[in-house]
Amino acid sequence: MAKKKPAVVLNRGEARNQKIAIVVVALICIPIVALYFTFFRLAFLDPDTGALTLDNFQFLYTTMDKKLTTIDPIGPAMRNTILFTVLVTACEVLISCMAGYALSRLRFTGRGFIQNMLLILRMFPNLLLLIGVLYVLMTLKLSNSLAGVILVAIAFRIPGSTFIIKNHFDGVPRDIENSCLVDGCTRFSAFRQVIIHLVKPGLASISIFSFLSAWSNYILFNTLIFNSKTPVIATYMKSLSRPEQMIVDYNTFAAMAIVYMLPVIVFFVISQKTLMQGNVAGGKGV
Repeated sequence: MAKKKPAVVLNRGEARNQKIAIVVVALICIPIVALYFTFFRLAFLDPDTGALTLDNFQFLYTTMDKKLTTIDPIGPAMRNTILFTVLVTACEVLISCMAGYALSRLRFTGRGFIQNMLLILRMFPNLLLLIGVLYVLMTLKLSNSLAGVILVAIAFRIPGSTFIIKNHFDGVPRDIENSCLVDGCTRFSAFRQVIIHLVKPGLASISIFSFLSAWSNYILFNTLIFNSKTPVIATYMKSLSRPEQMIVDYNTFAAMAIVYMLPVIVFFVISQKTLMQGNVAGGKGV
C-alpha cells in the first residue's frame, strides 16, 4: 500500500502570500477568458440576426459575397501555410541537429569561430537583415517566391536552434558514445540508435518553437512577397482589413482567426509535456 505524502503546512505569511497570488492570477485571467469567450461567440453568431450559425465559416470551401468585397476560399492560403510550416520545421530540425552534434562532439578548425558567429547572429534582429536578404534573393532570382521565403525562414531560425540542441548534446556523457564505438558501432550508428534518443526533449523544443514561428509568420511574407499569388493565412487575413475599416464583418473575421489558431492550440496542448521537459533539460544540461 502506497504511503500518503505528508501534507504541506504553510505558515501564516506563506498562506497570505498564496491567497494574494491566487487573487492576482484570477484578476489577470478573468478579463482574458471573457475576451476569448466573446471572440469565439462572435464566430458562431449571424452578424445581422444574432442567431447561431455556421455560415461565417463558408470561406473554408466556397466564395463568400460580402457588402464590400468577395472573399475567395482560404484553401490556397491554407495549403501554402501548411507547406511552408512543414518544410521550415523539418529542415530546421534536421540541419540544427547535425550542426549541433558536430559542434558538440567533433574537433575541427574553425569550431570556436562558428560557435561565436552563432551567438553573434542571435543578437541581430531579423528585421535589420531583411534588406540584405532581399538583395541576395533578387541575385539568386528567388525573390517574390515561396521557395525564397522558406530559405530565409530556415536561415533565420538555424543559429538559435543549433545553439539550443548543442547544449543538449553537451549534456550527454561522452562515455555512452564511447561505449557504442567500442562495441563496434560507427559514429553515425551510435548517433542514430543511441544519442538521438537522449536529446529528444531538445528536438521536441526546437520543433515546437519552429512550428509556432513558421505557422504565424507574417513579416517575411509581407516583406518578401510582392503580390497575392502566394498567400498564407496571415496575409490572407491582412488583405481583408484596412486601417479605416474592416472589409468583412467581425463575425467572419473571428471565424477566420479560430481556423488560424486551432492548429497552434492543438499542437501546443499535445506537446505541452514534452515542451516542459525540453525546457528543463536545456536548463540543466539533460
